[in-house]
Amino acid sequence: MAKSLDGIYFIENSDIMKHTLASLLNIASSKTSVDYARSSVKNVLQDLKSNYDFLKYVNIKTLRQIENNIDAIDVESDMDCIRPKEVGRAIQELIDVLKIHLGEKAGYFFIKEFREDLGDEYHTYIRDLGVNLRIAELQEEIGKIDVGQYKIQEDSKANIAFIEKK
Repeated sequence: MAKSLDGIYFIENSDIMKHTLASLLNIASSKTSVDYARSSVKNVLQDLKSNYDFLKYVNIKTLRQIENNIDAIDVESDMDCIRPKEVGRAIQELIDVLKIHLGEKAGYFFIKEFREDLGDEYHTYIRDLGVNLRIAELQEEIGKIDVGQYKIQEDSKANIAFIEKK
């Protein structure tokens, strides 16, 4: 939920994490079953807890009775005390590891679909935390190319990313 501090609105880490997870679950569920998607995300979160202890504040219910993915996610308010950039690193790793975990089931357009499901507002929030979906999309698109000979650059002023030879 957005909060105001002297007229400046900010979003809490717990809200960003909840919406990010819901979008990841929505996309994963569209490519597999809801049960498999929730189980996969839970497993990835469990694996990442060794690097990001604060992920213990996240719980995903696997009950089938919960139809909407956002209702299956609980994020404790303790998450709001974590440095935002640390939350961003966890989100980036969660996305990367989940894509690997889902393998072929993730599909070619996983990042693009995730970004669209997340929406512009939350995409901006996670970008502010250091999660760069544009670069992830480019990496996905050039995945078959020998990326060792290329580097991805981003021009934030022009809001574009491009590839150049090293």
